[in-house]
Amino acid sequence: MHQMSEPARVVLAGALDTDEKIDTCAPAVGSVLVLTDRRLIVLRDGAEFRPRTGIQSFALDRDLEVRVAPTIKQVTVASAGRGISVFIRREQLTDVETLIAELRRRIYAA
Repeated sequence: MHQMSEPARVVLAGALDTDEKIDTCAPAVGSVLVLTDRRLIVLRDGAEFRPRTGIQSFALDRDLEVRVAPTIKQVTVASAGRGISVFIRREQLTDVETLIAELRRRIYAA
């Protein structure tokens, strides 16, 4: 699993439901994408200092759109009229693509 700071782990643990499980994580620039058994979470560095914007959660449903813009290495996550973007480095691309493939598999298998 991606190395998260202790404060980030505490914020993430507080955001998870009691029986929710983390399946995979993918690092991005200044954040981490976290796929659980029921949602996608974008946890930004310093989330403990910005409770409203430091952690964003998206249900795994067919409204969820996650895309990688290949030329600028930007990941966009959008659902129900709200969206965010994170940047990724070349070396993070494989982990992000793996997470997105699993996310899509779950959404469209349901």
